[in-house]
Amino acid sequence: MRNNKPLFSIILPIRNEEKKISLVLDSIISQTGYLDKIEIIICDGLSTDSTYDIINKYKKEYSFIYVIDNPNKIVSSGFNLGLNQAIGNFIVRIDGHCEIPPNYLEYCLELF
Repeated sequence: MRNNKPLFSIILPIRNEEKKISLVLDSIISQTGYLDKIEIIICDGLSTDSTYDIINKYKKEYSFIYVIDNPNKIVSSGFNLGLNQAIGNFIVRIDGHCEIPPNYLEYCLELF
């Protein structure tokens, strides 16, 4: 059970992203000033590569990372599963092969 309501729920609908998942997770974790204000919900479409193993390494270090299985293997289904679990004030969808700049969340908040 999650104790603190995060400011941002970041949803990553992914499948077989072993080559890029570390880049996207590192770019989210390195957000300036927001590490204690996020939850990362990874909706994995039953990856058959080492994506899940990589994610598990991050989960051991960061308690705000959650994984949901997406048996439909479709991005929109994965996003909806993540959205159903999200508890943040703001929802941010990021693809599993994207790298965001260090001020991305700050910029999103300014725009809102």
